[in-house]
Amino acid sequence: MTRRRHAGAPWASALGHRVEELSPALQAYFGGAPYGSHGIGEGVFTTVGTPRRLLWPLLAVLGRWNVVWPVWAHNVPFTIANVPTPHGLIGVRRFRFADGDRTMTDRISWTSRGLRQRLGAGERIVAELHVEPEDGGLRITSGRVGIRAFGLRFSLPASWAPRIEVHERTLADGRQHVALTLDLPLVGRAYEYAGAFEYRIEPVAPGFS
Repeated sequence: MTRRRHAGAPWASALGHRVEELSPALQAYFGGAPYGSHGIGEGVFTTVGTPRRLLWPLLAVLGRWNVVWPVWAHNVPFTIANVPTPHGLIGVRRFRFADGDRTMTDRISWTSRGLRQRLGAGERIVAELHVEPEDGGLRITSGRVGIRAFGLRFSLPASWAPRIEVHERTLADGRQHVALTLDLPLVGRAYEYAGAFEYRIEPVAPGFS
């Protein structure tokens, strides 16, 4: 497989030759698409959110930033669009909850300091990411986390930083399975989602934006 090494293919840049350790389906997902194309995924999350309602006020704050939401839902249809740009890979995830759609955006970039994910409206949260192939799948974990709020930018001390972990793998039927967990210090599991989807790369239609 030809690995894309432009700015819109940050996963390929981070993985280097190790992208070849992934399953063919994940190589297509993480190996990078050329400019003028985008990746489209459609599937269902079996669970989204947290049943721990005491955490919902905190999640409501992050919900205003379109990062996570105070929900505990099952069998949630979703779509994802990955668009390579000169400024990184833009991801748009649309969750179709029973009470209405919600959208989370992020931008993944490969920098001189490693892989970075900028999350939500206004990219208020920045997370350092680490990737490790495992048995044909990929394990993604967060490192340092920074926040921009009230006109200030600051990094959370490691003891206060949330920990994000994502496992991506290919199912026997060819679909891609993703499972994300978000854990907070002293609190434990604060948010999660897991589900499977079909993914394809196709040319961007004229007039797409």
